[in-house]
Amino acid sequence: MICDIMEYMQLSETELKILQQIANGNTDIKKIAEKLDRDISRIYRSKNKLVEKNFLEFSQSTFKPKKITHITLFLQLLIKHPNMVNLLSGSGILLLIELLHPKTVEEVESETEFKKSIIYKKIKQAINISAVIPKEKHKYVINEKIWKDLKDFLVEYKKHEETTDSRIPANSNIYYKNKEEIVFSNNADLDATLTGFSSYEKHGIKLLLTTNYYYLPKKTLTIQDILKHSLYITQKDKNIRNLTFICLFFLKNKNDLLSIKHPILNKIKQILKGKNIQGYPTLEEIKEKAEVYDIRI
Repeated sequence: MICDIMEYMQLSETELKILQQIANGNTDIKKIAEKLDRDISRIYRSKNKLVEKNFLEFSQSTFKPKKITHITLFLQLLIKHPNMVNLLSGSGILLLIELLHPKTVEEVESETEFKKSIIYKKIKQAINISAVIPKEKHKYVINEKIWKDLKDFLVEYKKHEETTDSRIPANSNIYYKNKEEIVFSNNADLDATLTGFSSYEKHGIKLLLTTNYYYLPKKTLTIQDILKHSLYITQKDKNIRNLTFICLFFLKNKNDLLSIKHPILNKIKQILKGKNIQGYPTLEEIKEKAEVYDIRI
């Protein structure tokens, strides 16, 4: 479920080296291919991905970087630290974004669904150049005293990905996106498919909401889609109310939703077995709400 957006935000080694060439003033695709000793067809494939990810424009065989804050900071970082490519490639950027605040390997794994072996490998690479430092309680964090330029880029990149998309109104909140689809909220009535909590009434759970939750492109959504979108929303806006709604929706449609895997659902299942988890509704609270909607636990 998180894999699509992770792929959307990851950069390959070739993509990073192309950006590095552009940062150093080499913007001609043929000259970049020669400099990197890569087949021109491979450079074109990487070019297409960089254009899709909104890093570049391409016209008449020439690259032009987008004039967006995080891209400017990124190009400056690649000029100043040319050996960063190995660390930043693949899962690197996403893992470092997770370490803007101190986290354990287990917490990073839960948020990203990357394997621990990948997380440990990237953290080790980062520690070797002092980009990441260990903290108490087995946590790791970006070393902003030495790598302020890296932190500035990560902060701006995260902010951009979370708040900006040309497919939706500027005053929307984004919960999930990749190049094919986007889940967002907006107070207006829009020409988009209602999803997440805004679709619960169709499935027997009427809610009073302060905003509308939408999905694009427009299509008929399955009950599995609606739950996934609810989880995207709750990952960004994690509160007892949203978690309780997901509990009710899961219980009411349990037979159709058992195949969905997610850390939030794992904890909900533990609560339904009687476990108390901080930040989540208790079993008693869930039972109380379930009675309102005639849902059996």
